[in-house]
Amino acid sequence: MNALSAGLVGTVVAAQALWFTDVPPVAGGELVKLIAVAVLFALADRFVVVFPVRRGAHTLSLSEVPLVLGLVMLSPALLVLVRLVGGLVGLTVFRRQRGSKLVFNLALYAAQVTLAAGVFHLVNGSSDPLGPVGWTAAFAAAFAADLLSVVAISAVIAIHDDSQELRRLLSADIRGLFQLPLVAVTTALGLVTAIVVRDQLPAAVLLAVLALAIHRVFQRYAQQTQGHAQVEALYQFTRTLSGSQDADDVARTVLRQVRDLVRAESAELLVDGAARLRMSGQDDFQSTAFEPGSDDWWRPALDGTPVLLPAGEHRDAMAVPVALEGATGVLAVSGNLADTAAFTAEHLRLLQALAAHAGVALTNARLVDRLRHTGSHDALTDLPNRSRLLDDLSRGIQLPGVVGVLLLDLDRFKEINDALGHAVGDRVLREIGARLRHRFGDRATVARLGGDEFALVIPQADSTGEILAIAQDVRRSAAELIEVDGLTLSTPASIGVCYSPEHGTDADQLLQRADVAMYAAKDARTGVHVYRPDDDQNTPRRLTLLSDLRSTIEQRGIEVVYQPKVDPRSGEVVGAEALSRWHRPDGSVPPEEFIPLAERSGLIRSLTRLVLDTALEACASWRHAGHDITVAVNLSPQMVTDQTLVEDVRTALNRYRLPANALTLEITETGIIADPTHSLLTLEALHTLGVKLSIDDFGTGHSSLGRIAELPIQEVKIDKSFVRDLTTKRDRQAVTDAILHLGRTLDLTIVAEGVETQAEFEYLRERGCDTIQGYYIARPLPAAQFTTWLASPHRLRPDRAAASA
Repeated sequence: MNALSAGLVGTVVAAQALWFTDVPPVAGGELVKLIAVAVLFALADRFVVVFPVRRGAHTLSLSEVPLVLGLVMLSPALLVLVRLVGGLVGLTVFRRQRGSKLVFNLALYAAQVTLAAGVFHLVNGSSDPLGPVGWTAAFAAAFAADLLSVVAISAVIAIHDDSQELRRLLSADIRGLFQLPLVAVTTALGLVTAIVVRDQLPAAVLLAVLALAIHRVFQRYAQQTQGHAQVEALYQFTRTLSGSQDADDVARTVLRQVRDLVRAESAELLVDGAARLRMSGQDDFQSTAFEPGSDDWWRPALDGTPVLLPAGEHRDAMAVPVALEGATGVLAVSGNLADTAAFTAEHLRLLQALAAHAGVALTNARLVDRLRHTGSHDALTDLPNRSRLLDDLSRGIQLPGVVGVLLLDLDRFKEINDALGHAVGDRVLREIGARLRHRFGDRATVARLGGDEFALVIPQADSTGEILAIAQDVRRSAAELIEVDGLTLSTPASIGVCYSPEHGTDADQLLQRADVAMYAAKDARTGVHVYRPDDDQNTPRRLTLLSDLRSTIEQRGIEVVYQPKVDPRSGEVVGAEALSRWHRPDGSVPPEEFIPLAERSGLIRSLTRLVLDTALEACASWRHAGHDITVAVNLSPQMVTDQTLVEDVRTALNRYRLPANALTLEITETGIIADPTHSLLTLEALHTLGVKLSIDDFGTGHSSLGRIAELPIQEVKIDKSFVRDLTTKRDRQAVTDAILHLGRTLDLTIVAEGVETQAEFEYLRERGCDTIQGYYIARPLPAAQFTTWLASPHRLRPDRAAASA
C-alpha cells in the first residue's frame, strides 16, 4: 500500500507540474470559496455509502458536489489543496483513519481531483463551465475520478488478498460502478449547486436538504442491496460446503468464507483439546495444536455463550459456539475491515448462522472420514483390512525392487477361543496386531484379514533373503508370551511367503499364493514356507475334503440351518438367514474352510444352487403355514459375476411359487469390487426381478459411500465385529450410529448381526435399527427345529424381554 501511495503522489506532482502551472493569487473572496469547498469535502466523508467487494469496499459519497464546485470555481492546484485539507479532516474526524490507510486515501483524493481537473479542462476547453459543454465535462471528470478510485482500491485488495483475482475484482467493480446511478445523481446535484451559488446563493440551503435526502435514499438502497447479497452469500456458502467431503478442505472453506462474509481480517476455528485453525492475510492457513492460554477471550463461547468485543485490545472480535459431533468448537473472527466501523449484533447473528452451517458440514466431513477409515481398517485391531492391503500391494508391485507378501495364521487360536471365550480371544488378536504394527509397521503394511489371519506387504526389498528374514522375525514375535487375565498364553504361527515379480504381479494372485504357502507351512509344521508351484496341488487333507465336498453337494448332503431375524420394535420374526453346514464322520468342517475350497475348485455354483433351492423350499413351507417371512441366502463373490445366476434364481422362485421379494441375496463388498462392471449388471438384473439385495458385513471391505448410493441395494448389514461390546466401546457406538444414520439417509433397511446380549439389543432398538439377528434371538436352527421354534408361543420375544429387564 505504501508503494501505491507513493506512486499516486508522484503522479499528482508530475501532472500538476506539466498541466497546471499558473496559480492565481488568493483574494478575500477566493479564500471564502476555498474554505467552503474544503468544508464540503470534509462533510462528504461523513455521508458515505459503502458497497463491499470481496475483502475490500467501494465507497461512494457526495464528494462529487464539492468536486464540481471546485472544477468550476477553483484552479486545479488550489482544488488539490482544498481536497487534501478537507479529506484530512474528514478521514481523521469522521472515519477515524490513521497510518498507511490515511496516507493512501489522501494520495488517492489528490490523484482523483488532478485527473478530474485534467478531463474537465480537456473536454470543456474555453466554453462556459456551467453550459451544456461544461455539464458534459463535469460528468466525464466525475466518472474518471470514480474509475480511478475503483482501480486503486482493487489493486490494494489484490495486493493484500490474492493477486490472481485483480482482473475479476476490476471487472466486478466497474460493472457495479456503472450500474449505480449515485455518481450521476451527485454530479448533477453538484452542477445545480454551482448554478444556484452563481445566481441565487441562499437557495443553496434547499439543495443541502435535497443532498441529505438523496444520501438517505441511496443509503437505504445500499442496505437493501447488501441484504440480498448476504442471503445469496449464505446460499453460496452452504453450496460450497456441500461440495467437499474432506475435513481439511471443509475447514479451509469455512474460515475463508466466514472471514469474507463477516468482513474480518482473520478467522479461527478452535476445537477444545484438539486443534486451532486460523485463516488470515492472503489465505494464509495455519493449523496448530490447541493450547489454552490466559488471554482466551473467546472461552465463553465454549460454554455456549456468544462473545462480542468492542474495538480495543483485541480490536473488534466475535466468537460463537460450533456444534461438532463428539467435540466442542468455537468460530472466532477479529479485526474488522476498514469499511466496517465495528462489529455489531447483526454481525454476530450472521456469524451464528454461518457457524450452524459450518458445524453440519464439519460433522458430515468427520463422519465421512470415519466411515472411510472404517471401510479400510479392521474394527477389532484398527489394522488395515484386506481391501487396504490389496491396494498397498498393488502400488508396491509398481515400485522397483522385490515385494514380499507374508500371510500369517495363528496355530492354536481356536483352542484359546474354545477354552477361554471370545473376549480373551479378541484381546489376544489385539495384542498380536499391536505387536506386529509396532515392530514392523515402519517397514511393511500390517493388516488383519479376518479371524486369526494377519498379512504383511513388504515393498522395495533388496532381496528375497531380506523378506525371508522378516518372516522369521514375525514368527518369533507372534510366538512370544501374552499375559491375559493372569494367564500366560503362547500363539505360534504358520507363515506363507511369496515374492513379486517371481511369483506373480497380480495382487489377488499373490495373496492367494501366500495363503497356499501358509497351509503348506501348517501341514509341514515348518513355521515359514515359501510358495512353490507344486503347493497348488494342495495338502492331502484338502484333496480329501475336495473329493468329499463334490460328492456331498451332489448327494445334497450339505445341511442348511436358519437364524431368525426380528423386528426389534414389535419382536415379530420378519425373516431368516440360511447358513450352510457340513458334517463329516471325523467332525464338522467350518464354512470358512469349505466355502473357499468350493470357490477355488469351481464347486461354488453347485453349492449355491443347493443352498438356494433348500432355503426357498423351507420358505415356501413357512408361508404355507401362515408365517409371512423372507429368507436370505449368501452369495459368493464369484457368483455375483456369474451370468447364469439370475436365471437360477428365477427358476428356483418359480419352482416353489414364491414372489421375488420373499428372497434376499446377501453380497459382500469384496464381491462387488472384484468385477464392478459385471457385478452391477447382475445386481441390476436381480433388482429388476424383484429380489431384495443386501450388503453383508458392511464396513469390513472395499465399498465407499458413493458406490453404496449407486448400487441397487435395499439393505445393509452391520458386521458383528462392530456389534460386539457395542455398549462399552464408544468407537463402535460411533461407527454403528453412523451406519444407522447412513441407512436413514439412503432409505436402506439396516440389519445388525451378531447380537448376543440384551444390552446390545436395547441399544440398537433405541437407535432405530430395523432388524436384528444373533444368539440373543436364537442360534441357527435346522429346518425342522426352526419351524417348531417359529410356531412356539414361548420363543424369545424382544418386547417381553425388555419389559422383564
